[in-house]
Amino acid sequence: MKIVVKTVAILCTLTVFVAYSQNELPTPYKISGEYISMLPEVTEEVAEVDETSTDESESDAPAEEEVDEPIDLSKASLSITYETVSSDGGVETISLVDQPFNGTFKYEDETMEPTEVTISLTVSDDADPLKINTVIGSGHDIHFKLIDHPQPGNDQFILVGTSSQVMDPEKMFKVSGDLSVFGDEFKTNTIVSLHARTVDENGENQMLRWGPVLVKDNAFHIEGDVSEPLLATLSMSNSDSSGSTQVILEPLAEIGITKLGNQTREFSTTSGDGYHAQLITSWQHKEEYVALVDAWTTAYWLEMNPPKSEESEDEAENVEAENVADESEEPVENEEDSTEAVASVEPAEGCEDAEVGKYVEPMPATDDDSGFPDWYNLRMQSIEVRSATLRKVFEESEDRTAQHLAMKLRPYDEDADALAAWKNLSQKFDADYVAVHMTPQIELIEKRVSLAENDAILVPGQKAPEFTLLNLDGDEVSLYKVLGENDMVLIDFWASWCGPCIADFPELKKLYAAYNDDSFEIVGVSIDSTEEAWIGGVEDSSLPWIQLGELEGWYGPIGIQYGVGWIPKGYLVDSQGCVYEKDIRPAELKEFLVDRYGMDESLEEPELDIEDSQEVSS
Repeated sequence: MKIVVKTVAILCTLTVFVAYSQNELPTPYKISGEYISMLPEVTEEVAEVDETSTDESESDAPAEEEVDEPIDLSKASLSITYETVSSDGGVETISLVDQPFNGTFKYEDETMEPTEVTISLTVSDDADPLKINTVIGSGHDIHFKLIDHPQPGNDQFILVGTSSQVMDPEKMFKVSGDLSVFGDEFKTNTIVSLHARTVDENGENQMLRWGPVLVKDNAFHIEGDVSEPLLATLSMSNSDSSGSTQVILEPLAEIGITKLGNQTREFSTTSGDGYHAQLITSWQHKEEYVALVDAWTTAYWLEMNPPKSEESEDEAENVEAENVADESEEPVENEEDSTEAVASVEPAEGCEDAEVGKYVEPMPATDDDSGFPDWYNLRMQSIEVRSATLRKVFEESEDRTAQHLAMKLRPYDEDADALAAWKNLSQKFDADYVAVHMTPQIELIEKRVSLAENDAILVPGQKAPEFTLLNLDGDEVSLYKVLGENDMVLIDFWASWCGPCIADFPELKKLYAAYNDDSFEIVGVSIDSTEEAWIGGVEDSSLPWIQLGELEGWYGPIGIQYGVGWIPKGYLVDSQGCVYEKDIRPAELKEFLVDRYGMDESLEEPELDIEDSQEVSS
């Protein structure tokens, strides 16, 4: 009996040892790479013509564009490294490969566990290395290409077919696609990438990326790992076509990319159970949604590419004639009919003389969408199908994670509705999670709501809010001190990147030069995000008036006080702080200043005599 017991014990021990040994078996892997040139070949016929041509008349012909030279690999080197923790607790870089790269590369080895490696290719001593981050030991071979494109700067160092960054198989997701359903549209030189925005435990924004990967044999495969469900965007493009879709990555998820209807701007997805099926596939596979996407993309293409045949021109003329007839029967509302004067806000004390009621703002949006192109209206309808599905998930689901993901997909159009939904959701999570993942979104929407409310009430006849900002010399400047020293002041909100703002500056400079002696001043308030951008913008446009910088982007406290939802945004204010004009641009400002101070001779247009006008006409 003892012998039997001992034998069983030995067998059990051997079984455990074998199982343990099998789990510890090394994983083989291969890494290979190659250089591919996309440069056009120079034929021998062209070369012979260039060498033998002696026609003197050709010497005056414009020179042909210089042919791009292929990448010089004579000094190229390839390295593969990974980082590990040394015995003293520091980070140590281990080199697997360090050798010249002549256009082809093959390497085989094995590893005991998945390891993140960096493949670096240095083409020349004065060029930064090209890098690919991937994982060995994931069960996939690694293949890369260095692609030499005709345009310098567009060369690619990229994985081919498969990208795997899986370190923990239990948290692995897979996203793949058989692109043969798209025909030849994504067959050649197509790149697929996957990215997601998230925040770390400290609330810092992060961008996570998987890939990019070059499509091989009409297919791609991207793997990675995530510890919790994550909203991401997949993009696919080549020189002729591009499209994207949203996906929800979660442990053990397998998502397939396929065609949505007959178009390729937006992709459809397939998946099993999970949050992706609940929140993405649920509306993507609705017949109504697919039909609307097909309709709006077709209408958009037709608008961008109108038919040019004689028959289509006749049809266009007929449509125009019908529109004219319709207009004669039902006159279009004039500007007064389509806008609403702001008369509900009583003038502030001391501002009764300001032109209260002159400012008008657009009427609230209505169900009448006739002012928009057909493709836009159809697209909005498709978005509403999507949003309605997501709202239903948020309002009916008892799964708070599903609700959170639904809110990240923005199901509510109105800020007030979105704000109420976020606040309601925040009650279901602990304070630390809310502080990192929800509070920033809630605060942003609150700022937008405040901005819109302030824009609605700060109208002619109201007092401009006081503020103090630093000027270019670093000195504090109070708005009301400037107002007290001048008759009229234009508060001009702008930014160095704002094209319309810059386009207004030449005319503003003329008006400033003409009326600054009449106690007219301009206070520029930059909403740039950096001091360098602000100073550069002032110098580039040589702005002569007072320059102040809030430098907090769209949602600085002063910008919110003044309802700055777009720029340029100008308020014309008198010495007492009373707003006389809102959203004023140079043409209206000139009219106001001329009416108040008279026409300055510098602004008078020179009269042309008959000879001059004839020369201009000719």
